[in-house]
Amino acid sequence: MSQLDTFRAAFFAAWQRSDALFALVPRQAWRTQPIHLRHPILFYVGHLPAFAWNQIGRGALGLAPHHPRMDDLYARGIDPADPAGAQAQRISCWPSIDETLAYRDDVRAAILHVLPDVLSRSDDVLCAGGRVLHIVLEHEWMHHETLLYMLAESPPDLIARPPWIPAPETGFGRAAEPRHIAAGPAILGAMWEQIPFGWDNEFGQITVEVSAFSIDSLPVRNHDWRIFFEAHGSRAELYPQSWTQDKKGEPAIKTLFGPIPFDAGAGFPVQVSGMQARSYCAWAGGRLPSEAELHRAAYGTPDGSLRAYPWGNAAPAAEHGNFGFRRWYPTPVGQFPAGCSAWGVEELVGNGWEWTASPFAPLPGFTPWARTYPGYSADFFDGEHDIVFGASWATEDALLRCSFRNWYRRTYPFPFTSFRVVR
Repeated sequence: MSQLDTFRAAFFAAWQRSDALFALVPRQAWRTQPIHLRHPILFYVGHLPAFAWNQIGRGALGLAPHHPRMDDLYARGIDPADPAGAQAQRISCWPSIDETLAYRDDVRAAILHVLPDVLSRSDDVLCAGGRVLHIVLEHEWMHHETLLYMLAESPPDLIARPPWIPAPETGFGRAAEPRHIAAGPAILGAMWEQIPFGWDNEFGQITVEVSAFSIDSLPVRNHDWRIFFEAHGSRAELYPQSWTQDKKGEPAIKTLFGPIPFDAGAGFPVQVSGMQARSYCAWAGGRLPSEAELHRAAYGTPDGSLRAYPWGNAAPAAEHGNFGFRRWYPTPVGQFPAGCSAWGVEELVGNGWEWTASPFAPLPGFTPWARTYPGYSADFFDGEHDIVFGASWATEDALLRCSFRNWYRRTYPFPFTSFRVVR
C-alpha cells in the first residue's frame, strides 16, 4: 500500500469511528453539555473537521479558509479551572446541526483532495513524512476518548448500549501486591530521528537515574477506594466523580451506557482526580509515582535492557491489556498477565491513564516544532497539569509508544484514569 493509500485508509477509519461515537447520542441531545467545564457535544462535531482544515489546508499548505466562521468558531476547545472560567468562555449561539454536518462533510472531501499535495512537500517539516496528517489523526483519536468520558457524565438513560457492544466484565479483580524495582535509568522522550512522528513534548530525550522503589502490582480498585472513603467518614470531597447512587442510595459505578451495581464494578480501577489520588496514597503510607518511576517500571528490566512496551517488543494485542477500543468499559484489574512488565507490574498500559506526581513540563531542548500548533503543549506548562501515564480502554494503539506524554489538570475528575501507590 502506498503512503497516500495508507493515510487515506487511516482517515476513513478515524472518521468512521467519530461518526459511530456521535451516533450513540440522539441528535436532539447534541446541544447538551454533559461536563460543565467543556463545550456542548455539537462543538466536537465541528471541532474535528475545523482542526483538520486549520492544520492541513490553512496551516501546512497556506490555502484559504474553508469556511471562515466555522473554521474559527470550532477551532479550539476550553480547559477552564472552574465553572466561572467555563462561563467566561461560553458561546451562546452555535450553528445548526445540519450546518455543522455539511461543514464536516465538505472539509473531509477537501482533506482527501489535498493529501497528495501534503505528501509531495518533503522540504517542509510539517509535510515531510505526513507529519501534519499524523497531527490531525492523533488529535481525532484523542478526542474520541474525550467525547466518551464526557458522555459517561450524561443522564443514565441518554445513551443505550448497542447490541454489538458486549456487557462489561464484572467482579472484584485482584488485590495489588508490592513489586520491587531496582535502581536504574529511565529514558523519557525520544530523539527526532528515532520515531516517524511525535508531538513537541516528546522530544528532548533525557535519561533519569531512578532510585530503588516499591510499587503496587495493580491499580487501586473501586473496592479499595470504598474502604478508604468510609474510613474517612464518607467525606464529600473524596466521593469519586465516577460514582453515582442507585435507587436505594447505595453507590453505583458510572459507565458510558449508564450505571452498574457497585459490586459489578468493584474491581475496576477507581477513577478520581489527581488530588484525590494523592490523598489515598498518603493514607496508604505511600505516594503517587513520578513519570520516571513509571517508565522504569514499564520499560526497564533487571538486566538493563529496555523494552518498547511493558510486555516486550511485540505489537500491542488484546492479551496485553484493555486499550484500543477492544472493550467499551474498564475491566476488573489483573486480567492481563501477558501485559506484565519485566518487574511483575501489571496494567501499566490500558484500563486507565495513571496519575503521576510529575507536573507536565518540557523535556530539555523542547521546541514547539509544529508552526500550526505552537501551543499544543506550551499552553499547559503551568504547574496545574500533571503527567498521566499509559492508556485507557479508549486509547488508540498508536498512542502506546513509550515516548507519548499525556496530561490532565490534577483537579479534573472526569477522564478515564487510574493510579497506583509507590512506597
